[in-house]
Amino acid sequence: MGIEKQLVKNRYILLVLLVTSCTAPGDNIGTLEDSSRDRSIPYQIWLPNVEVDAVKFPLVILSHGSGGEYSNHTWLIDSLVENGFIVAALNHPMNTTRDNTDEGVISVWHRPRDISVLLDYLLRDSDWVDVIDESRVGAAGFSSGGYTVLALAGAIYDPELMSAYCTSQERSKDCELATDSSNVDFRDSSASYKDERIKSVFSMAPAVGSAITKESLAEIELPVFIIASKDDELVSPNYGAIRYAENIPLSDLVLLPSGGHFIFLECNAIIIVVDWFNSELDLCGTQFNVDRDGIRKMVSAKAVSFFNDTLLAITP
Repeated sequence: MGIEKQLVKNRYILLVLLVTSCTAPGDNIGTLEDSSRDRSIPYQIWLPNVEVDAVKFPLVILSHGSGGEYSNHTWLIDSLVENGFIVAALNHPMNTTRDNTDEGVISVWHRPRDISVLLDYLLRDSDWVDVIDESRVGAAGFSSGGYTVLALAGAIYDPELMSAYCTSQERSKDCELATDSSNVDFRDSSASYKDERIKSVFSMAPAVGSAITKESLAEIELPVFIIASKDDELVSPNYGAIRYAENIPLSDLVLLPSGGHFIFLECNAIIIVVDWFNSELDLCGTQFNVDRDGIRKMVSAKAVSFFNDTLLAITP
């Protein structure tokens, strides 16, 4: 049984369990409506616990992986906030734990536009414009979110490259996440979604690298940090992290010795529930003998250091 079909089979049980695991909304939680694409984009914002008047903070926007949610990355959010960054995270429509479709999985090019819509809102809303330093905006993402933030830096998706990869002998398990493209509108898939407001990018186990044109990667001028596991069982580093890093001029690459694709997920209540009904993906990393918390602590320290170096050094 395919990954998508297996999750759909248990949809109603999952919904009940997932809802009971969620916390109540706070003042910094909302939903943006993008009528041009008929998308409702839930988001949440975290502010540093610093009582200083007339100070603006750097911002990092976070993009989750395919079929995930931003709650999977509280470990990174907390670390960034504790170190003086505002963090804004969003759930990408039709590609979350509660609402995951083949159309949403395949249409990755909508994701960077979601980020730009959120950034549009934050930089014009009176509640946020006075606390966000718009000259110091970075982006971090995992898996499809790793692609998302690289697309904001200028990476361009080509569906023909993706098709060629997924019909080749080199194809990996990521090609099995979605197979029905009948509802997918590919007209805008190869557009550029570069957002000049993004000044640096931190990408974890980035997906769809085989579908990105090398020419677009060669033109990326932002500082880029890429990190992945050598033993990634879902997205081959050769066609993901390594391919991105080899073709992006100002990029740094770190390959973890072990941990798998989902080392960047926090095994919270939602992830545990999904793992109960999933036999094809090891979301909680039970097959890897590594210190998951220790690795994520190291990754979050690298993210903080990277954004300190690339955002705080900017002269407004």
